[in-house]
Amino acid sequence: MKGQVIIAMSDENANDIASKMMYGMPVTELDEMSSSALNELGNMIMGNTATIFSTLGILIDITPPLAVYGKDMHLKSDIDGLKVPMLNDVKEYVDLYICVIQD
Repeated sequence: MKGQVIIAMSDENANDIASKMMYGMPVTELDEMSSSALNELGNMIMGNTATIFSTLGILIDITPPLAVYGKDMHLKSDIDGLKVPMLNDVKEYVDLYICVIQD
């Protein structure tokens, strides 16, 4: 398979997740350490995904995460994406955008 996965979240949720990944250390802005924690979240998600697919005989080559920040950003892929919302207390907390094709 070939494509990209984008993990999107608000600044507030990014700070919250980074704080939890750093054992409760308060995070009020995304600095180098908190960004690294979020990148590790991406590595964990994609590493587990690649492992699951490999048991089905589908190989996925994952690449290092890319962090992009900003409001009202528009990313365009040649592959149509599927949005998978991840909920927390019935509110969207993190969105996964999956853009893949069979190679």
